[in-house]
Amino acid sequence: MNLHAIQAFVAIVETRSLSKAAEALYLSQSTVSHHLKMLEDELNTSLIVRKKGNRTIHLTPKGEEFVSIAERWLSLLKDTHALQNSDPHTSLSIGCTDSINTYIFPHLYKNFLNQEPHIDIHVRTHHSLEIYNLLLNHEIDVGFVITTFAYKNIIIEPIFDEKMVLICEPNEDNPQKSVHPSKLDGKNEIFVDWSPEFHAWHDFWFSSSKRPRANFNNPSLILTLMDNSNYWSVVPISMANSFKKIKNIQILDLLDPPPNRISYKITHKHPIPSRVESMNILDKHLKVFKDTTDLFID
Repeated sequence: MNLHAIQAFVAIVETRSLSKAAEALYLSQSTVSHHLKMLEDELNTSLIVRKKGNRTIHLTPKGEEFVSIAERWLSLLKDTHALQNSDPHTSLSIGCTDSINTYIFPHLYKNFLNQEPHIDIHVRTHHSLEIYNLLLNHEIDVGFVITTFAYKNIIIEPIFDEKMVLICEPNEDNPQKSVHPSKLDGKNEIFVDWSPEFHAWHDFWFSSSKRPRANFNNPSLILTLMDNSNYWSVVPISMANSFKKIKNIQILDLLDPPPNRISYKITHKHPIPSRVESMNILDKHLKVFKDTTDLFID
């Protein structure tokens, strides 16, 4: 079976477009079409539905059946190449959102590297949806995300469930431990859109007329603005505790709070066989980390 034909088919499945598949593979559209036709001829069946005027590709029933076979075929090929080029070291590729990588996992990575000298790790920071796509393509072995998407070849497992809290400059004249969202001035908010559930909660309590003072998609910037005594932000407790270790901030519980933030581990149903042992070792370190970390403690 031709490697290029399999790669072309998988790219078409992922993009649902011949032109986008061609772009992803750095090939011409005619070349991708030729590879697909070669594969269909070899299998003696049609894999995609051909209708004039349709811009979106749809698979035939046989095409749907062949998707998992093609993905396993590519996975086995990668494993074969890894075996041919193997040395005493193995590797593990991890994809994480910025907030998990920066505020939760540094100690996990440190302990893993200290205790597993034979495993090299490659850590990538991306948005949740990008991590799903990297995992589907076997460009990473495991992902850690804060949003769920339904993919039949991805296993989703919740690993952290943490409350959201408010952080602000300490107020010695009013050392309160909690605050109701109705008492907050939305014009002083440093806003991060943590999830659709958080956004819904936020829209309920803060009208569109009260725009946040700042809106970031990178939570790392929040701490730099906490010198202003009026500013506040809602963040996961792990981030708040991390901030408190490097800056004197106040952490307040929210009355009528937003939903907890749940972090998920995602893995492929058909992982690269040579990475399975390293993934199992990571799981053991993750369990120890969850049992010992103080990041989620009030």
